[in-house]
Amino acid sequence: MCTDGVAQIVRQRIEREGLPNFSRRGFMRVLGLGAVATAAATMTSRVARAQDMMGEVIDLSHVLSEDFPVFPAFQPATRRSLVTVEENGFYAQEWTFGEHTSTHLDAPGHFIGGGALVPDIAPSMLVGSAVIIDISEKASENADAMVTVEDITAWEETNETIPAGSFVMMHSGWEAFVGEDTFSGTDADGVLHFPGFSPEASLFLVEERNIKGIGVDTLSLDVGTSATFDVHYNILGAGLLGIENLRNLAAIKDTIATVVLGVPKYAEGSGGPLRVLAMT
Repeated sequence: MCTDGVAQIVRQRIEREGLPNFSRRGFMRVLGLGAVATAAATMTSRVARAQDMMGEVIDLSHVLSEDFPVFPAFQPATRRSLVTVEENGFYAQEWTFGEHTSTHLDAPGHFIGGGALVPDIAPSMLVGSAVIIDISEKASENADAMVTVEDITAWEETNETIPAGSFVMMHSGWEAFVGEDTFSGTDADGVLHFPGFSPEASLFLVEERNIKGIGVDTLSLDVGTSATFDVHYNILGAGLLGIENLRNLAAIKDTIATVVLGVPKYAEGSGGPLRVLAMT
């Protein structure tokens, strides 16, 4: 839609008629007051019922921005305005970013040759329960802390066996460091330091629990010091999903929420930015 020709047509119309000014009253008059009022009342009732059923909705996603830190293999996002309301009558941007920027999905094909890519992922795989493993206390003392098998079984002793179809998510509290050097924890030798899952824990979840994937509030499923990315291979190699750079996990750590992963259906996508919503 945003071609030079379209922009020129819109600009000429603005010069003749000024910027459009839509009002609710005018909109309803055009469509017919009675019909719109009836439809609006019906829709409001349906929305209210749906909201009652799902409870509170919590956003687990960071804003995708140019200054959000990225894994060293990638470049930060860039953006520019293509057209503006003031000059062209409508607003649009152009973005350039790697698929693995900000809160995002790792599809199996990100690490596994022939693995499922984003369009291959069944819609049912994008919805599931969220089980939060809280390692924030030990992570505050050790940037290289990991989710262990013992952390998982301790959660189960307090709660229940991880429900089938769950996403097991690590809450380390690392979201507090976004914008600081601590988030990547790069030392003088270029080694990263931030929490992640241990290889043993990821293998345990693959072999002993029926999950859909795992998630972290850091840059990688693997601990920052990993050079072999065993957790990626274990999870993605089993056809499961990875989620990185989550936030707000503390808000749902004491319950089992339903999460929905909204990922653009990129052709041959190895992953992509996510809007992750949790319903309690």
